[in-house]
Amino acid sequence: MLVTTTAAETLHDAIEEAWARLPQRAETKAASDLAAAKFRSGAALFPDAPYSEGEYDDDRAGSNDNYHTTRVGVGTPLWLPGEGTATQRAASAEGRAALAGDAAAHLALAQQVLDLATRAWLAKVSRDVAQARLRSDQALSAGAADRFRVGEGAQSDALAADAAAQTDALDLNDADASLSAALLALSSLTGRAALPVLTVDRTQRADALVGNDADALVGNDADAIVGDDANAIERHPRIVAERQAVAAAEARERLVRLQDRADPELGLQVTNDKQPGSPWDTRLGVTFRVPFASAARNAPLRAAAAQEVTRAMVRLTLARREVAASLAEATLRQAAAERATLAADRAADDLQRRRQQIDRAWRVGEVPLIEAVRANAAAFEAELARDRARTQRDAAIQRLTLATGRLP
Repeated sequence: MLVTTTAAETLHDAIEEAWARLPQRAETKAASDLAAAKFRSGAALFPDAPYSEGEYDDDRAGSNDNYHTTRVGVGTPLWLPGEGTATQRAASAEGRAALAGDAAAHLALAQQVLDLATRAWLAKVSRDVAQARLRSDQALSAGAADRFRVGEGAQSDALAADAAAQTDALDLNDADASLSAALLALSSLTGRAALPVLTVDRTQRADALVGNDADALVGNDADAIVGDDANAIERHPRIVAERQAVAAAEARERLVRLQDRADPELGLQVTNDKQPGSPWDTRLGVTFRVPFASAARNAPLRAAAAQEVTRAMVRLTLARREVAASLAEATLRQAAAERATLAADRAADDLQRRRQQIDRAWRVGEVPLIEAVRANAAAFEAELARDRARTQRDAAIQRLTLATGRLP
């Protein structure tokens, strides 16, 4: 399947298109809705629904003195001290964690879009160079064939030039297939086979660096840049999400410690006793139920809550190291990509001029055809290396922007 390409949108557009189509966003909404529901429950007058109860008994199975007792009661659970407020705080923390996770997921999706767009662009430049190389070798083949027909060239030259052109056609077919596959993979995220522009204005490249502390990012001690001050690492959406996850786990742990027993209950009971000839009548009473705290109940719950906090803190520590390493790597790769692009530009220019010189020399009979074929191959391989280096450079700049936690 051949997919047409259009470079009519920015990388930001492609990321937002993919974000709008991401099915996992429904999970964030569900988590936010759950947190909101928990917050409302914490603001309720009672922690659970009121209840009603009733009882009736008589003495028919015994003395049968026509004695009747009817009891009817209503009651409700009550909040433990601080339980409602702790429930609301835990819910708020979970809501913030859901939103922070949403931002981190947005950034992770942007990285996926960039990777697929880079793959598609590399396939496209390979296809474009293969097309140009095919046209050039076809021109050489036509020239060699003409020379052979008029007796000015050998048939072996014509055959060699034709073989080079046929090989180019096979390479072009493979490049077309690779481009189609890359665009299909990209369209699975964005919804359409548009190839986003990766190029960044040279004047804006410095913005991808993290202020004056960029040099610190390429050191060997990544932990040195994750201090308490507000820096690029701490502002990174993934780190924010992990910090919020820690806060939510700690809030749930505090709630578990407050809920050291089942909720107490308070009720109102009406009792009516009847027996002919007796002065018994209706009585009104108050009932209450206060469960005791139990280590058998609380110890596992508290241990589980503490374990959740520990896991969240471990994830935060690992995330800080990974984000710091990713930022340092992106900084180094961007610098290396700039250097590689400069070298590839010079090599492509030199070999293109050499190709043109040898082509002219061949046409006037100063060099054999094989030299022109070799010069052609070397020039287009250098052109491919140059275009790939430029693509990798543009992708490295975008990747550095993502590594700082910002969308393009």
